Amino acid sequence: MKKNTFLSLIFALSIGIGLAQTSKKDSNKEVVKVKLDDMCDHCVKKIDGNIAFEKGVTALDYDQPNQTVKVTYRTDKTDTTKLRKAFEKVKLNVISMEKMPTQ
Repeated sequence: MKKNTFLSLIFALSIGIGLAQTSKKDSNKEVVKVKLDDMCDHCVKKIDGNIAFEKGVTALDYDQPNQTVKVTYRTDKTDTTKLRKAFEKVKLNVISMEKMPTQ
């Protein structure tokens, strides 16, 4: 009986620790909506090939008709200034960057 109680306690504690770590990782993510001057298929390939591999970038969501890209990134790895420089490095003209609420 003591063995089952002890194993149950260890299991419950390990789940609690795992959930606590997941919440911490999600709390340092932000989303920024980047409005570009022009966004063609070639621009999307540039973004996929370069911006997607910038340190801290975790997701990209394209809206070609509105010429915007939503970039999800980790705030402990990068910021909007570094992201703007990354877009300019691949010769994409950024019109505006707007922080979005995270889910």
